[in-house]
Amino acid sequence: MRVLLYAIALALLGGFAVKANAAEVVKDNSFLIEEAYNQEPGVVQFIQTYQYLDPAHEWGYSFTNEIPITDETHQFSYVIPVLKKSAVGGDGDKTQIGDVLLNYRYQLMNTEMISMAPRFSIILPTGDYKKGFGNGVAGFQFNHAVSITLNDRWTNHWNAGFTYTPDAKNELGETASLFGFNFGTSVVYNVTPKTNLLCEFVMNNNEVVAGQDTKATEATYYVVPGIRTAFQAGQETEIVPGIGALLGVGPSAAEHERGVFLYLSVESKLW
Repeated sequence: MRVLLYAIALALLGGFAVKANAAEVVKDNSFLIEEAYNQEPGVVQFIQTYQYLDPAHEWGYSFTNEIPITDETHQFSYVIPVLKKSAVGGDGDKTQIGDVLLNYRYQLMNTEMISMAPRFSIILPTGDYKKGFGNGVAGFQFNHAVSITLNDRWTNHWNAGFTYTPDAKNELGETASLFGFNFGTSVVYNVTPKTNLLCEFVMNNNEVVAGQDTKATEATYYVVPGIRTAFQAGQETEIVPGIGALLGVGPSAAEHERGVFLYLSVESKLW
């Protein structure tokens, strides 16, 4: 938490150094929430995230690349996750790639007040299900993002979606079809156009294979307060670092789950 406070102080100092009229307000750089803004024509975004959780001492890293298809209306992206899991039974910790996502997102609406962007994803079975890093089969995901500009300072974002994985496998090779759903919302406050405070709430309710044709439910609830700030690197590139605290609430609070979330985006006009 002390590291988070230091980062907020430095980011605020850096943000106030940026002239308010020098650039537009930062968009599409939330942590666990999707903002409903597709990439502009020719602008490609590279996103890296890292999250660490106690008391499990597990972490996850992801690399995301967002690419516009001709214009803002259509966007393709992919997500490559790397996971570190604490082993059970003294076999040592494990770190491997998880299941990769291929995403298509459609800019359904984009006005000064409200934006909407549904996303459809295919989940590729790239993770090793025998070691708990994937489901062993392809899955499908849908998420709908809505962003509401309340005024010059405040923005509100909403997410809702579901995931379906037919005949998913556990580490023993037992199978069951899994369904999960997600919900999230956040508020963003513009301290300056380039330095924003965020507070996100995310909920995930997912099924796991507990035996042959048998399922169990796992749910996580997190509140994520944080800060992001943007820096220009030349005329065509923007760099956005961010940091947040992962605070478990509800069932996640009962398990004393907490951690840190790190974010880094590089966005550049390539054509």
